[in-house]
Amino acid sequence: MEESDVACLEIRKYTHVAAAFATGLILLAVATLHGAVANASPAVGQATVTGPVTGGNHGFPGTATPVQLDAYGYVEQEFFLSGVATSYGAVGNWGSDGQWSIAPTSTAPYTTRILVRRPLDPKHFNGTVLVEWLNVSGNVDVDPDFAYMREELLRGYAWVGVSAQKAGIDSTAPPQLGPGAVPLKAWDPARYGALNHPGDAYSYDIFSQAGGALRFPLGDDPLAGLQVQQLLAAGESQSAFRLLTYANAVQPVAGVYDGILIHSRNGTGAPLGSGSVGGVPAPARVRTDLAVPVFQLETETDMFGLSGGSEQLSFPAARQADTPMIRTWEIAGTAHSDLYYLQYLYAGGVQQYGIEGFRDLRPAFAVVNSGPQHYVANAALRSLRSWVSTGTAPAQALPLETSGGKIARDAHGNAVGGVRTPQVEVPVATLTGEGAGLAGRTVPFDAATIHALYPNHGAYVSAFIIDTRRTLKGGFILPNGAREMRIEAARSNVGR
Repeated sequence: MEESDVACLEIRKYTHVAAAFATGLILLAVATLHGAVANASPAVGQATVTGPVTGGNHGFPGTATPVQLDAYGYVEQEFFLSGVATSYGAVGNWGSDGQWSIAPTSTAPYTTRILVRRPLDPKHFNGTVLVEWLNVSGNVDVDPDFAYMREELLRGYAWVGVSAQKAGIDSTAPPQLGPGAVPLKAWDPARYGALNHPGDAYSYDIFSQAGGALRFPLGDDPLAGLQVQQLLAAGESQSAFRLLTYANAVQPVAGVYDGILIHSRNGTGAPLGSGSVGGVPAPARVRTDLAVPVFQLETETDMFGLSGGSEQLSFPAARQADTPMIRTWEIAGTAHSDLYYLQYLYAGGVQQYGIEGFRDLRPAFAVVNSGPQHYVANAALRSLRSWVSTGTAPAQALPLETSGGKIARDAHGNAVGGVRTPQVEVPVATLTGEGAGLAGRTVPFDAATIHALYPNHGAYVSAFIIDTRRTLKGGFILPNGAREMRIEAARSNVGR
């Protein structure tokens, strides 16, 4: 980063901190009888928090994690969030540069829910909250970013999932993930009967109000007194489409989040109303004048597999150069919904809906992509936290090589370019984001190919360890991930 860029970033950062501090002092002077304070952003409404929510037909929240949180010193709680949300309309002509202006159009009352996973001991909290826009592609709430980044998140972060969209609460569309996989109000009417979502036109402001309620809670404190230092927004797949529109149109007005992680989007954003695509330019890029960092994570599938055959909807059409406030990592050997995520999704689905109520994903486990996305996602999260707190931008990476609507591949069928991990540099299989829907494929090499590459086990492990060091030094994996990779390589039968 150039010296002038660093200076600019520091000015933005300290101006933002000073403004937030001054606003906080004013708000503290007008604290409510409950000891809460109003939202720090004058453009964002104030939501009331109620909880923790208990009871219901099942006695536990929808989208509860299958991870045993108590083993990490964490607790999961659910809260209701109530307020009056604002919808927005576009102002002027929106272009592909993402510099999109909005104006309020209407308001509506709402009650939604948030899920909180936090350290029980405040001393273990690192000051960072990741707020995930829960994904509703299957007409129920799911938490893919917690799934992919849970190893890093459970080292001291707090995580909050927001039911920002109507489909997760009371969609009437047919179930997509199994006959029992229905939205919250149908799954547990006793617990969720009070929820009221006015529609996705209000989802952006609901997401803003959720973030504001974490910093300045009115009513019950969902973080139980934890002091927020960095508030990060994240969303994957359909939620990433919405988060791009949020970053370009709403964040400049609301100013709620300190950093934004857009994970697995295609070449455009989501509309200001309902739907997953349409109503915004295609392609669409991240605006370059944001005062907060934006980190984009892309898999092989996201290059062309989310575009429905439209060149303008493919991610390469929306590529842009890194800036002091924008980074993009395209990860070789990865898929949109890989083995690591599908195993988590299945465990959570069976826990919530029962083995007969959720789609049996297990037959796919043997063939879908088993690539290294989660290792890189953990590093991206830590890099974003550091970026926000210190101004040090993440490492830069070359894009995946693409041409004619396809990803360039080497002699083994693995992608060329992008963020490269030992799984693609010292391969034992073809790992792609193509095939099996959005889950990609893993095609193991035959014995002759393995022997030609690695005459013995020691040769394989040595090459793998060397490349692990390279990837770790580059900042694309974390030490814990590097250790897991080395152990897996040493225990494998490759070259034996």
